[in-house]
Amino acid sequence: MPGTFDLSQNKRVGLALSGGAVRGLAHIGVIKALQEVRIKPAVVAGTSVGSIIGAALAAGMDWRDMASMARSVFWPRLLHGRTLERFSAKYLPATFDDLRLPFAAVATIVPSGKPLTMSSGPLSTAISASCALRLLRRAVQREGLALKDGGFSCVLPTHACLDQGAEFIIASDVWEWSSLMRSMGYSPSGNGWTTRAYPSHYRFALAQTHLHIHPQIPAKGYIPGVAAVDRMIAVGERAVYRALEGLSKKQVA
Repeated sequence: MPGTFDLSQNKRVGLALSGGAVRGLAHIGVIKALQEVRIKPAVVAGTSVGSIIGAALAAGMDWRDMASMARSVFWPRLLHGRTLERFSAKYLPATFDDLRLPFAAVATIVPSGKPLTMSSGPLSTAISASCALRLLRRAVQREGLALKDGGFSCVLPTHACLDQGAEFIIASDVWEWSSLMRSMGYSPSGNGWTTRAYPSHYRFALAQTHLHIHPQIPAKGYIPGVAAVDRMIAVGERAVYRALEGLSKKQVA
């Protein structure tokens, strides 16, 4: 049975939600499990699909609200910029100031390739910019900058949680490249040549992470439909309990 998990010393918790397209539905399961064990993020940050789920959490939605939101739209439609902005306007507040929790979305400035953390102004354009996939979407114009998907420069935005005052970082990581490399035995940690399979911004994010949640996404999770949403939620939930068990063992040791 779920209980209360003690992070010790009542630290200010930050939740960083990675990019990962449809795999990001597992973030909902991560949030569900965190709520079950009474872990309440004080600040939230998201990249790409993580910006959608993160904004929903910061707006005060619980996992059931997010699941209902996810079931209401056929996922690939959100790859279209105007559809995504209408979706955001329907389900989310208009501005960052209207959110209940501090929240940041990360995009990439083009052509420089530098990350941009957005935490003020209109919410829908920030989310649209964070999700503007290369080749599939035009750059989003926001405050005089051309912006594209945040995953190119910062797929796991732990730094945005730290910038908002987080002291304990939980990272929900559904990035497909990371999962592929791990399945091939390439670890992002250590000093070996295999670490070069991961970009520096990802390795930097992991170095800032206290609890790394890495859902194992099944192939069935890519199939559109209500059943796939439920599967992804279950996968994210299991990943949290697996990560907490590992953290408990470390604390005991």
